[in-house]
Amino acid sequence: MKELYSGAHYFISGFELIAQPGLKRFVAIPLLINFILFAVIFLIFKHFIGEFNAWFANFLPAWLHWLSALLWLLFFSSFLLFFTFTFVAFSNILAAPFNSLLSEKVERYLTGQSLGEGSWFETIKDIPRVIGRQLTVIFYYLPRACLLLILFFIPIVQAVAALLWFLFNAWFMTLTYLDYPTDNHRISFRDTRMWLKQKRLCGLGFGMSVLITAMVPGLNVFVMPAAVAGATKWWVETKRKVG
Repeated sequence: MKELYSGAHYFISGFELIAQPGLKRFVAIPLLINFILFAVIFLIFKHFIGEFNAWFANFLPAWLHWLSALLWLLFFSSFLLFFTFTFVAFSNILAAPFNSLLSEKVERYLTGQSLGEGSWFETIKDIPRVIGRQLTVIFYYLPRACLLLILFFIPIVQAVAALLWFLFNAWFMTLTYLDYPTDNHRISFRDTRMWLKQKRLCGLGFGMSVLITAMVPGLNVFVMPAAVAGATKWWVETKRKVG
């Protein structure tokens, strides 16, 4: 429980970090990307559900029109899941260069040491590499997620499938955001996974906190920069203890 709490604490501390003077301006663009992408996905999904609702209502007798209200309830619950497990991946790809820069500035804020020249030219030059690294994380996730989804169709195993799905996605959240500070130090994705496996419970505590907060409307917009900052703080403090 101590390790789980420690992981959750690092994520919560990320909200405090992104509000610090000197770091706020590096949060602005990831927040803007988050907000725009969230709004676009919401409106698109709402449009298609609305069209389906109108089409579906034409086939219902008058005494069954109350089912349309259930359809809107399904819309909100479906969107919540859609956002949590899909939106995060897209937003991290689009905001990857800015998240990498935010992670670098958070580490500098915590340690007082720069990771490099810190010029905009260096940041722009690193964009393909940073985006490619996030794509590597997603390609790592997709086949494992598909295999895990099969469990939902196996009798008896279905009872634990939902729990395993939640834990797996919590692990993925941690791996996604921890990848920013480790990639800034040119640590390979494989070595990042090995490092995280040594801190499973702390990683699960961090990821579960991210996942649960991502389901809270309004607050979920701030999850990405807070998770980047929190994961960076976790990485920095762990390195200090090891050193």
